[in-house]
Amino acid sequence: MIIDEEHEGSYKQDSSPIYNAKFVALRRAGLENCKVILGSATPSVESYYYGKKNIFELLSLETRYNNAVLPDVEIVDMKEEDDSFFSRELLKNIRETLLRKEQVILLLNRKGYSTMVQCKDCGHIEECEHCSIKMSYYHSKRTLKCNYCGTEKKFNGKCSNCGSTNLDFGGKGVEQVEHKLREYFDVPIVRMDGESAKEKNFYKETYYKFLNKEYDIMIGTQLIAKGLHFPNVTLVGVINADMILSFPDFRAGEKTYQLITQAAGRAGRGDKKGKVIIQTYQPENYVMEKIMKNDYEGFYNSEIEMRKILEYPPFSKIINIGISSSNEEKLERTARKLFEAVKRDYVEVYGPNKSLVYKVKDRYRENIFIKGNKKNIDYYKKELEKILSEFNDEGCRIVVDVDPVNLI
Repeated sequence: MIIDEEHEGSYKQDSSPIYNAKFVALRRAGLENCKVILGSATPSVESYYYGKKNIFELLSLETRYNNAVLPDVEIVDMKEEDDSFFSRELLKNIRETLLRKEQVILLLNRKGYSTMVQCKDCGHIEECEHCSIKMSYYHSKRTLKCNYCGTEKKFNGKCSNCGSTNLDFGGKGVEQVEHKLREYFDVPIVRMDGESAKEKNFYKETYYKFLNKEYDIMIGTQLIAKGLHFPNVTLVGVINADMILSFPDFRAGEKTYQLITQAAGRAGRGDKKGKVIIQTYQPENYVMEKIMKNDYEGFYNSEIEMRKILEYPPFSKIINIGISSSNEEKLERTARKLFEAVKRDYVEVYGPNKSLVYKVKDRYRENIFIKGNKKNIDYYKKELEKILSEFNDEGCRIVVDVDPVNLI
């Protein structure tokens, strides 16, 4: 069995039944007595650690396919730029690439036009009625949409509170980048994101059109960051490299390294030299330094040292217990009661804490986080199962996620 891009979080299903397809494959391989290949140019820290410890067999490919030369990587400090969309260096390189009749890929891992619409007159922000989150604006459909529950409503260009048209569109997405880019370059441009790819055959058709040079520039989200082979692409630009890096998650550095390195791998895959320009407000961050040097080993060494100090996986196992209810007071009462019930002195138990997005689909959410070594967690799982079978949840929904990938 082959698990390609084994580092991808999409192998983990967060809704019931919760499972990780990668772990299912390993378990199945044990039952069938067969081999599993976990393939990735940017393996997960845990998998690479197991390879280093000879728990997995580590096999390394030291050269690119067809001996293609690695692209040059340049980091641009956006604190020194006037334009928050495109640095002077990126615009110059796009222009030079187009003049050479070569192609460009630009990455921004955010759908839509903007993540927030705020009225400059009354200060009102368009928010979802069912979730505690701002609604994103999709210019192509003229709609406001909640990216959690899917609620959509037509947008008429006016503030829903006071009717003003004096609006600010904050948190730029790929649609806004596309609009801005067209002000600079009058060339065929295509956008690829989760919304456009919903259209039947759009992804496949766009791939072949770009491969056949019908478009000069492709702008997209993580959909275009991996697995695509375009020999004529010699420039990749990362618009905002800091989006994941500042996320409150111990895997934020790992996810940033993986996404940007995978995107950088789209440049110079043929016989032409490639270049990658990464725009960031944190050029001094060790993740950016390792990306620039294409130094996975160095990144891994820094990351694994931090994980060891903080006792995060692979040096521990973690469990997240999610509690939700449509009644906020009932949720708080149940979460506190459950926290007292699950506390044990041989594991670390934190919480209850509100989820980063506190309300989703009219349900309020809190989490209890458990961390411990493998032996203790294996024992704790059996005890937790017994606790929950006897626990009166008082109408709350309780979901247990072992080895969570997204801590939200």
